[in-house]
Order: sequence, then structure tokens, then C-alpha cells
Amino acid sequence: MQETIFYVAAGETLGSVRDFANAKSAAPPTLVRGVSALLRMRLFAHRDGLEPYPLEALDGIVRWQWAMDTDFNEVTAYKLQADNVNIELAEVTDEIDGDEHTYTELSIPMPQMNTVELAEWLGTDKSKNGLHGELVGYDADGAEVFILQVENFTIRNRITSLGSPTPVSADYLTTSQVAALVASGLECQFSHDGDHWHPEQDEEDAFLRMRVEGAGGLWSDAIRLPQGPPGERGLDSFMYVAYASDAEGTGFSLVQSDNLKWRAEIHLADEPEALTAADFTGRWVKYIGDDGAGVGDMKAEVYDTDGDGVVDRARTADSADSVAWADVRGKPSSFAPEAHTHGMEALSDPVRQRTRTEANPTALCLDIPVLINSATQSGATLAIDFPRILVTAGGDAYAGQPGDCLTWEYHVRCSSEIASVALGGLQCAMEAVTIPAPLPLVGDAPTWHVFVIRGLYKSGAANNLRLQVNYGYSYGG
Repeated sequence: MQETIFYVAAGETLGSVRDFANAKSAAPPTLVRGVSALLRMRLFAHRDGLEPYPLEALDGIVRWQWAMDTDFNEVTAYKLQADNVNIELAEVTDEIDGDEHTYTELSIPMPQMNTVELAEWLGTDKSKNGLHGELVGYDADGAEVFILQVENFTIRNRITSLGSPTPVSADYLTTSQVAALVASGLECQFSHDGDHWHPEQDEEDAFLRMRVEGAGGLWSDAIRLPQGPPGERGLDSFMYVAYASDAEGTGFSLVQSDNLKWRAEIHLADEPEALTAADFTGRWVKYIGDDGAGVGDMKAEVYDTDGDGVVDRARTADSADSVAWADVRGKPSSFAPEAHTHGMEALSDPVRQRTRTEANPTALCLDIPVLINSATQSGATLAIDFPRILVTAGGDAYAGQPGDCLTWEYHVRCSSEIASVALGGLQCAMEAVTIPAPLPLVGDAPTWHVFVIRGLYKSGAANNLRLQVNYGYSYGG
């Protein structure tokens, strides 16, 4: 089930989609026909500010309903609807760009994303927008006490059809679906009585139940855990370390010293009142070598004859900066420059206006403001991710400094229309400013799309830079 997080200002009946900081408007998420989705809709109390929608205002709601359609005609059937029984309301805390934010979140599972009504509306179009969603909350008496509408979701079509019945359901799982089900693992809960469940196992727990991780739905029947008799209590053990100057325990001490080069260790079942060298007999091991002698020794009386802590030869080196020019020996009488010539082609650096894919395919460099990706993008989704910031091409890594405001221009050649742009990754948090969707081809031919990437200093962010991506312009390629 594909998770999609989006943010809605829910202070009015018609909610507006916002960014995570409730600072600007954003496009509703794009869904794909046939791919089950989990919509995680996070509600703000107002159109600005980070105040989450108050949970207490939703306390009286016992059931939720989420439906999606392209019209407001009650006679027609919905295009899509959620698994309303499993819609959940919770308060969540998320870390974004190094800062923690708290949201009021509704998790809306949509396992059935392929219906005849949706397929007929899409036809053979690859995508359409204008799919609207409506969330209704009911109290214990069945009265509608909360409503929120969100307009203009985009739905993408599938290249291959999943069928035409209403609803579409497969009689069997494909090999890939079985592999994905196994790879997702199991979600487990534990209980001491079979009625009250929790995720972490305690010593008193006697029951286990399971379901597929992340899929939601019903839990398995309670399974009684096997329990054996309690084991014997472990024994206490006391460890002691001693030091001496030889293998006979001479100079015995429990305190480490550079002069005591032998070490012994014992383990006792009971804590002793006192310890002597006899307690460590036969356990001494030399762990510090003897002092060096002859070649390799650097003794103070030889190399620091005046005892001031500075090696005698180093004093001469320290005074080199103060030697008068007249006292320098072997000076040349003149300094003739070596003849050399350079053509213009040797002074320019064409790499600065060329793609970085050969040496640093995912690096932004401070000395290269224009990056041109020579590889042609053929898919419908364009990924922009620059986890590395370098001082120069192939040079050292760069971490943002207070006051930084850096700008790059990124050109990428595409052979098909771009339906969506994916930004950043685990090592690079990037945020979109304004990126239209879709990005069409110019003249139905390969097209260069240009994006402006701005790096602003932010302590704690990846590379101490918060990267913002904005669409610039497009031109024929």
C-alpha cells in the first residue's frame, strides 16, 4: 500500500492543500489507478501557522467516510471510496529539515483503486485531474458533524488494464505480489489475557497475534505463547585488576601506573574484604614494554640541553622567519621568468559548462554554477537529488556556512513528458518551490527543462544547506 502524505488547512469546509509548514499552497497528491494507497492527510487549524487541527474538536466522531468523485450528483456512483471502517485519527510528530512538527493526522486506507466508473472516466487518457474528495464524520447518533472537501486530485491511468468488473478484484496473487507480501514481514502484538493488546512484549504476555506489516486489516486469531519453567537465577561475579613491577607481584597495587608494567585479573563469586598480591599469584602478564635504549631513544639531556622544553635544533628553525635578507646565503643575482605561451583554449574550462555525470554525477560544485546533464531522461518521473556539495569539481566536501545563499542552474534533457518530479533522498533534503505538472515537450521533440537550485544555510540540515528547487524554463533540444 503506497503511502502519500499531504497537508490541508481544514478551518473551512473547502480545505486548501498546503506545504508542510503551512506557508504556501501545494498541489493535491497524484494517485494511480489500481495501486492501493494510504492517504495520510494532516490537518491545520487555519490557512497559516503551524497550529494542528484540535483533536478535541473531533472527539465525538465515531465513524468516518471518505469518497472521491468528479461530480456532485448523488445519482451517480462514486469513482473511488476508502476502507471507511479502518480510517484512523491520531496525533503524529515528524522531523522535517531538522525540526520537529506535530500534526493531527487522518490515515485513510484505499485498498480498492480500480473501478469501472474510474476506468470509464479516464478512458485512454494517461492522466486526468478534477477528482474531488469528501471526508464526513458521524457521531454516535449517526449525525454528520464534520465535513471537509478537497478538490482537484490527479489520477494517473495504467498502461495495462486490470479489468472491468465493479469492483475489480484478482482471483490470485502474482509472483511479484507474493514476493512483496513476504518481504513486508509481519506486524505483531502481545497480550497477557487475549483481550488487551500492545506492540512490545512483556514477561506476563501469554498471547500473540499477527498481520502483514503495513497492510492494515484484520488481525489473526490469538496464539498462545509456549511458556517453560523459570530458569535459575544467575550468579554474581566480581572482577578485580592489580598491577606490579614484575611477575612475582613486587610493588603490588590496585592503581594503574606507568612504572607497574605487569597486570593480573581475577574473578570471584563473593566480594572480598581485602586483596593482596597472593590473590593474583600465577596470573601476572606483562602489558607495558621496557623503556627503549640506544638507537631510537630521544633523551632530553641530549636534544634539549638547556631544559626549556624546546629541542635545540627546533630553536634554529623557529628563528628562520627573522633572518635578514642580507644573511641569506646562495641567493641568485636575478630571477628570470621561464618563457611560456597559452592559447585561449588552454585558458578556458569547457567542463564548467558541461555535465557532471562523468566525474561527480550527483554533486553540486561551488565553482560550477551551470550544470548540464547530457544523459537523456526517458521516463515520466524526473528525480533531482544532489547529496554531495563540493568546493570544486572532484574537490573537498563543503558544509554550509552562516549567511550562505548559493544558486545553481540545472539543465536536463527529456525525451518524454514529465508527469512528476521527485526531490532529494536520505542524504539530501530538497523542497519544491513551484514545479508545474506535467512538463510537456516543446514541439513534441526532446526538450531541455531548466531548474534553479538554491542552497540556504540551515544548521543541522544535510550539508548544513536547505536546498530549494524551482522550475525555470524549457527549450527545444
